[in-house]
Amino acid sequence: MTIARLDFLLEIGVEEVPARMVRESAENLAKLLAGELASARLEAASVKSLATPRRLVVLAGGVPERQEDRVTEKRGPARSAAFDAQGVPTKAGIGFARSQGLDVTELITIEHNGIEYVGARKQEKGEAALALLPGMLERSITTLRFPKSMRWGAQKQAFVRPVHWILAMLDGRVVDFEYSGVKASNCTMGHRFMGKRGMLDVNDPADYARVLRENFVMLDPEERKNEIRSAARRFEQDLGIELIEDDELLDTVAHLVELPVPAVGMYDEKYLQMPSEVLVTSMKNHQKFFAFRKDGKLANRFLVVNNTRPLDMSVVLRGNQRVLRARLEDALFFFGEDRKKPLSAFVEKLADQTFLAGLGSMKEKSRRLATLSMRYAGELFPEAAASAAAAAALCKADLATQMVGEFPELQGVMGREYALASGESPEVAVAVFEHYLPRFSGDALPASWPGLCLALADRMDTLAGCFHLKLVPTPTKDPYGLRRASLAAVRILAEKRIPVPLSRLVQLSIENYGSMVPDVAALADTILDFVRGRMRNWLAGDFAVEVVDACMEAGADFPFDVREKCAAVTSLRGRPDYASLITSFKRVINITRGESVEGKFDPGMPLEPSEEALFRAYEGIGPRLQTLLQSRQFPEVLALLVDLRPIVDRFFDDVLVMCDDLAVRRNRLALLSTIGRSFLEFADFTRILA
Repeated sequence: MTIARLDFLLEIGVEEVPARMVRESAENLAKLLAGELASARLEAASVKSLATPRRLVVLAGGVPERQEDRVTEKRGPARSAAFDAQGVPTKAGIGFARSQGLDVTELITIEHNGIEYVGARKQEKGEAALALLPGMLERSITTLRFPKSMRWGAQKQAFVRPVHWILAMLDGRVVDFEYSGVKASNCTMGHRFMGKRGMLDVNDPADYARVLRENFVMLDPEERKNEIRSAARRFEQDLGIELIEDDELLDTVAHLVELPVPAVGMYDEKYLQMPSEVLVTSMKNHQKFFAFRKDGKLANRFLVVNNTRPLDMSVVLRGNQRVLRARLEDALFFFGEDRKKPLSAFVEKLADQTFLAGLGSMKEKSRRLATLSMRYAGELFPEAAASAAAAAALCKADLATQMVGEFPELQGVMGREYALASGESPEVAVAVFEHYLPRFSGDALPASWPGLCLALADRMDTLAGCFHLKLVPTPTKDPYGLRRASLAAVRILAEKRIPVPLSRLVQLSIENYGSMVPDVAALADTILDFVRGRMRNWLAGDFAVEVVDACMEAGADFPFDVREKCAAVTSLRGRPDYASLITSFKRVINITRGESVEGKFDPGMPLEPSEEALFRAYEGIGPRLQTLLQSRQFPEVLALLVDLRPIVDRFFDDVLVMCDDLAVRRNRLALLSTIGRSFLEFADFTRILA
């Protein structure tokens, strides 16, 4: 008999959830519930999460009405233990039958690995989904974790925010369960201010979206985003301005409202004398407003997204403009006060700001950065040394300004602006800003050599100091941002193709602490292991882990080398002969591992034709292979190795390497060892599964 497929709906109604937690919470709840359904043999055809600030929603389509019936078999003791030689049941046999609810005569024989066992075969009738769902829902909700949870009233359960209602329906039937003192029903609530008062009946999951829409709730976050985008396009056309796109802000705002109602406000043009970043940051981070530009410059307008549709939007705009004006007025005051002194005047105040207990003040860190960035510049680009040192002396000074004290996210930006206002060269001012880059995943990298040297110095100084103090990240905590610092350094070295070994940069950063670190080598090894671990994780985002491991095994001191080797190997994966190609590479490496290979290959000894062909082929490409490796032309290196493959295969088909003649065996191993070393200089192909 065909089992009907039904639609399931779960809505957890809560007090307003912080925007940063809304989407992830709903998605995680959907994943947990999908897993429960699959484990219970009730796998849904589709599972979708939706959310607003007041509700986490899971829609599961095509849930089986009940489990399919099935036959199960359970293996018991060996038949020889369950029955004696006369076929009389033993205690073991009787006990097993009783545990399965069967008579001993109902036991069957199951053969496994050549041994006969007794077993129990049962017809198991599938249970109804409606009976199983309460337990699945309770486990899913209880298992759900949040960055921050809370308890309320006398409830023992913790949740992201207090739960006010739960809607749980399988087609038109309510799922009978309770969580945190709230019993599930077929009722929801509309918009807090614009919807009908009280609970609203929902007939079935298909009726749910209609009920919410009639009560001013736009359930789908993507629909809310599109509504904001469409309104912005209309304002752009009407006012001749251009919205400054910000996907992060759009996602945040879409999860702050249930009914997006955008409008455009204004602020006084006098605030435009401040750097545009000050205004954009103030609007975004503190008010969740979008900024506009006109003719390539910041315009004195902003987009606000209201959560209600007021009778008079001008009243709402006046309120928002008043709040923004107060914040911008403060910023303008700080900007004016800070500019009364040169940026260098704030350096002394850094002596009062602790970098880390045991590592001195921010002023001492600035001094270390000046020395370290000069040494890095000497290794990378000597012409940048003076500018890097000058920028290092000023790079943390804006932390002592009033503007950055009020808007910490503007550090670096204000340093650049104040440096220019103080008469510093553009190169120094840009480096002051760039030393914070990249600030987050996907952020831009420093474009100037002084900025690049200083950015590396800043990360490496922090890594050296923290690891010296044993302030090492745990699997769940990284309070000093060492993973982020490592990833920033790796990205700079890889994407800017820096030709200085990572180990050299680490060594210089540790030596910069002087006698504070007694064992430089031991600390360097610890830091390198950590940074290379981050490099592995970063590369694994683009390449197969086995490929990353193979290429790192050949050397991980130059991140851009590893990255480009990974790209070259990955380019082979589309070839139909990829697996056999890797297998050939592995044979060359594996056959000499564990063997004591002495001396060089002697071409004067008697050679098999295939043996001589391999020697001549490698002799022909060997010098070019080394030249290409040294010049980092990795695709070309791999192309040569690929061309060698047929000759290698023929050699292994025709020649017995491990022959009885010891001299011949050693000579053949010496040839393969020489070729294998060239392979290993590129990657350890034995780590690749193929």
